[in-house]
Amino acid sequence: MPRRDLRPLRLAALLVTLVGGSLGAATPVDDARAALLRGQPDAAVTALTGRSDAPSLALLARAYVGQAVFAPTDAARRALYARSEGTARAALAADPRNPEAHVELANALALQLPGTGLVKAAQVGREIRALYERAVTLDPQQARAWMGLGGWHAQALALGSLVAVAVGASEQAMRDGHRRAIELEPNEVFYRLTYADDLLLLARAQPRRAGALTAEARGVLTAAAALTPATYWQAYDLKQVRARLTTLK
Repeated sequence: MPRRDLRPLRLAALLVTLVGGSLGAATPVDDARAALLRGQPDAAVTALTGRSDAPSLALLARAYVGQAVFAPTDAARRALYARSEGTARAALAADPRNPEAHVELANALALQLPGTGLVKAAQVGREIRALYERAVTLDPQQARAWMGLGGWHAQALALGSLVAVAVGASEQAMRDGHRRAIELEPNEVFYRLTYADDLLLLARAQPRRAGALTAEARGVLTAAAALTPATYWQAYDLKQVRARLTTLK
């Protein structure tokens, strides 16, 4: 299932950097996190079902998106995205200051944007941006939120200068978001892959700069290809990086 079809966010964006956890005995959240790292979202859902605290609900929202990676149909994927949205909203209700809950809700909303009307897309797009911005305000170390902000600006820029000006998008903000995510998690393959994809998105939208933007994207992908994967998802992303490089060559 090509992740290009899932813009503005691709599925593995919702599953990377599953860090943290207790230093003592393993908890259901620890077990769920470990299962997701192994590429086993069903086990993560099982471990978290029935819990009502914000960290568990935020991770459960992410696990539903993990299940969507393996879903057999578009309808099944969309049902899981909707379930992720509802669970992320429950996480926010449990703790409005939980940054992961903000990120999961933004991601779930973004995954449901394709195919929506322009007016609704604009409304939801504003909510998505606000969620990412709130997440980095609550936790400036929230790399996934910085990546999401970078992607939001790239998507708006790709719609043309009039849209970009109207919504306050900028290329500098796009670059700042992606670079901040990479700075915070330099060994995460997906952050570089996403940055490169957004540079290529701009290259298609701005033909006069296509050569320079494509060359820059190639450099970002080359750096990503040099990383050593430590999880199922990083290995998955590394395959995508190599495929992009082959296409660019």
